Amino acid sequence: MHWEALVAKLPRPTSRWVIPLSVVVLAAIAFLLRCLHLLDSNHYYIVSPDSYFFHWVAKGVMAGEPPSSSPGAAGPYTLHSGLAYPVAYIAKAASSVFGLSSAQALTLVGKFLPPLIGVITMLLIYLFAARIYNRCVGLASAMAWALLSLPILVGSAGYLDRDGLSVLLLAVGAFLFYLAGVWHIKLWGRDVGWLIAGAGVLVAEALLYLEWAFVGPALLLWVIAACFVGRFLLRYYEHTETKPDAMRRLRGAISKVNWRTFALIVVANALVAGLNFHLTVSWYDTAIGLVQEGATSTILEARGLGFTDLIGYQFFIIPMVLGLYVAWKKRAESSIFFSCWFIGLFVLAFFSRRILILAAPAACLLSGVGLAFLWDWVKHQQFRMLKWVGLGAMGALAILLSFSSANLLAAEPGMSPDRGWQDAFAYLRDETPPNSVIMSQWTWGYWILDLGQRRPLMDNGYYGWDSEKMCDVWLAYFTTDPAEAAEMMKKYGADYLIVWQGLANFPANSLIVRSLNGEFESGSGLEVVYRSPTEPNSRFPSEPEVVILGLTQSGAP
Repeated sequence: MHWEALVAKLPRPTSRWVIPLSVVVLAAIAFLLRCLHLLDSNHYYIVSPDSYFFHWVAKGVMAGEPPSSSPGAAGPYTLHSGLAYPVAYIAKAASSVFGLSSAQALTLVGKFLPPLIGVITMLLIYLFAARIYNRCVGLASAMAWALLSLPILVGSAGYLDRDGLSVLLLAVGAFLFYLAGVWHIKLWGRDVGWLIAGAGVLVAEALLYLEWAFVGPALLLWVIAACFVGRFLLRYYEHTETKPDAMRRLRGAISKVNWRTFALIVVANALVAGLNFHLTVSWYDTAIGLVQEGATSTILEARGLGFTDLIGYQFFIIPMVLGLYVAWKKRAESSIFFSCWFIGLFVLAFFSRRILILAAPAACLLSGVGLAFLWDWVKHQQFRMLKWVGLGAMGALAILLSFSSANLLAAEPGMSPDRGWQDAFAYLRDETPPNSVIMSQWTWGYWILDLGQRRPLMDNGYYGWDSEKMCDVWLAYFTTDPAEAAEMMKKYGADYLIVWQGLANFPANSLIVRSLNGEFESGSGLEVVYRSPTEPNSRFPSEPEVVILGLTQSGAP
């Protein structure tokens, strides 16, 4: 009785404020999930290997170094710049306004700009879904974006790669293209809504080009083309019974789709491609190469789609499938639009799985439609309580999985260096000559470039990698003869070789294992110059996590 009286006295939010409060709560949850890994003090705050390259570029921009367009030249690399330039310019402003050092401002912006972009994308998804459906679908779509693992990854604090911004720009372009059919803005008595929407799409393409070269605009154009063709075929099919003449069906279908906006976009892209015809061939070769190498690429993100990629959608795959079903059953333009967006990129993801990230907004919108369908299903009287329990359990498990994966994000292999690695990079930065070249497998190349402030022999793109270098690096690890490893280092002008505990499953007599367990200290032109402090929580607490081997004076070229 006392509890009921207390509850009765509590202020009850009016329906007017329920939706805004729900959106604010979802935004707070989305931001929290994307910052949760910062609580792991054992790992550096930047996540994903490529983010370290963009962090390095941002440092160069803040230092005023002139940009370059080729690896190895002075200044930051301008192609595929990710969040480097936005982070650098905002950090410069923050440094001036708040009196922070360049490093402090860059760290602050690097931590909180990506989650902010993620929250902005969530709000955009909500507003769009609420505009073309209703607020219930909008909230469900926003919840999917807040909790799904892919959006959490690309919006995580310290994720400075291009994906978060690319998803936002592509979503803006796709939404504008859809709205071109419903905007009716009058100017001097003429409807220019389609023109304004088309201009907005072209601006989104231009920003994507600055951030991701030709790949970003090409993918946005692919999405727009897939949605246009899907909607056109739907309308053409609807006219088969009412208009027996093929030309009349064609004209009827064309009149129902925003063909003027599509024509504007296609013509503008054709003009740009024509003016840059000398680059078109290289763009085409790059695209064909991605398709041909998708199945065999040694870069995980460039490989074709696998079953494990779909698991990343967790329980939201159920409402996604329901959303696709509703789209087919009701044939609503909006649902067809989302479906074509998702399916179009899903097909491309069979050649490069990373493309699936750009389909995340469409997946969330489909999830919103599916969740609204589930909500209506739950409200039926039969087994109502059981349905509520099942839906609640699914939602609670989805939240639990999201928080768990977000908390462990930095600890995933290769995502962020732990203290053992950071100490090793401090040694490279402080105790080795500035022109030193570091040999290691290419996975750690950007870590070496950014945190170690030294040139890696190989990395994921800036200094590059090739099969011969990769084979020689693995030979240096596998060999039992230190002289052979020294020869490999001299072949490429490398001064140091990094050995990691995670490679300790090599043969017991290999150089890498002997260096880790202390059996090898020096000889045949090599010597151990650094061992990281042993960590009690590591896989092998009695051994250092990272060992650095250097050429001795006698072994130097």
